Amino acid sequence: MVWGMELEIMLILTVLAVQGVNLAFMAFLASRGIGLLLELFAELDEKLAGAIQKVIQEGGIEGIEPVNPLQAAIAQMLIGKMNENNPQRAPTGQFLPNVE
Repeated sequence: MVWGMELEIMLILTVLAVQGVNLAFMAFLASRGIGLLLELFAELDEKLAGAIQKVIQEGGIEGIEPVNPLQAAIAQMLIGKMNENNPQRAPTGQFLPNVE
């Protein structure tokens, strides 16, 4: 009976030790992965900043037509119409009826 309990305890301790080593290894890999991701995002940030700065310095992107003034006026009119029909809310957050 004693030998069986010692074997059982030894088995439990072995499983716990293996799980501990596995957890430490996974934490190490996760930290390396996060470091790699941070480096990649920093590199991407630098490239995007350079591209945006280049577009600003050159004065735009070639091949894109300027905005049509008539289309811009229509867009402003539509934005104004959308903003004036916003639903009214009470201080409690409930919608109020539109009375016109």
